Amino acid sequence: MSLLYTVAYPEISPADSSFIQKFRQQNDLPYRDVIEAHFTLVFGCQAIKESDYRAHIQDIASACAPIHFCCRYAMLGADDQDDTAYVFLVPDEGYSHLSLLHDRLYTGILESHLRLQIPFIPHITIGTLKDWKLAKSLCDGLNQRGLEMKGVVTTLTVGKLENGTFKNLSVQTLGTPAHAP
Repeated sequence: MSLLYTVAYPEISPADSSFIQKFRQQNDLPYRDVIEAHFTLVFGCQAIKESDYRAHIQDIASACAPIHFCCRYAMLGADDQDDTAYVFLVPDEGYSHLSLLHDRLYTGILESHLRLQIPFIPHITIGTLKDWKLAKSLCDGLNQRGLEMKGVVTTLTVGKLENGTFKNLSVQTLGTPAHAP
């Protein structure tokens, strides 16, 4: 079975999109060409049949309204895999709605795959570095200049890593019934 993810590609202004792309070109070398800027809502899961996984995501998405957000904070991030430092854009507006969507996605067939020991922080990763001081400096610089990135999440995308890139498998619009008559 494939290692499946669920991501939300944010709809943001062209200026903000350009800023993120330029920042990632310099500071997100491992992932800038793998996947577009996104919120990860379900982390890699391969224990569920793809059709069942996709149906679950569709069911949850159809019951959820689009989520407006505004990122005003760049946060130093880490994961449980290695000693990599990350630059996260974290929303203050929309934080709880994205977190609640994450929680709803991890119900039903995904409930047993939620890793409770890792707190969920909704974020868009724009930097992946081995130098923690540089990552912190980049966060501080973004915060000092007055970060404000508004957008909306209107879809969830199920995908998988394939040949070094993220392959989008299905897209479900938030608030759209999965099985319309």
